[in-house]
Amino acid sequence: DEKIYDAYVLYPKNRESCLYSSDIFALKILPEVLERQCGYKLFILGRDDLPGEAVISVADEKICQSRRVIIVLVPEPSCYSILEDESEKQLAMHSALIQDSIKVILIELEKIQDYASMPESIRFIKQKHGAIRWKGDFSERSHSAHTRFWKKVRYQMPSRKTGS
Repeated sequence: DEKIYDAYVLYPKNRESCLYSSDIFALKILPEVLERQCGYKLFILGRDDLPGEAVISVADEKICQSRRVIIVLVPEPSCYSILEDESEKQLAMHSALIQDSIKVILIELEKIQDYASMPESIRFIKQKHGAIRWKGDFSERSHSAHTRFWKKVRYQMPSRKTGS
């Protein structure tokens, strides 16, 4: 299918006002389990792009080269300038909803009581596909691909090709 990445990871970049460790989850735990233990290839803006590259063109290109988009959600609306990188989110939503060319996986870092403050596109995807809630902590014990959470995530990911 000429895709390079199994998933493009979109997460709220941590700021002082955010209590949730979306950076730790997206930059440490997700790659540890999905890349090292399960063999997937992720693209994470800020980790895999080159300094000085145009964010919009990189995001557009890498989303097109990905089989899935993983969106990490936190319950705090003040962190939701995801989506500071509003253009990055819009490109992902355009691919997922308008072109219907990519599947979105929503991961809640904590129970989100009210989706009313979320963007309409996120609410639609939540209603259509649901979300997977992270119940682990940030200890090494939660980094096992054999937990129920990671099995749910892997179920939503593209199948891995196994070599003979």
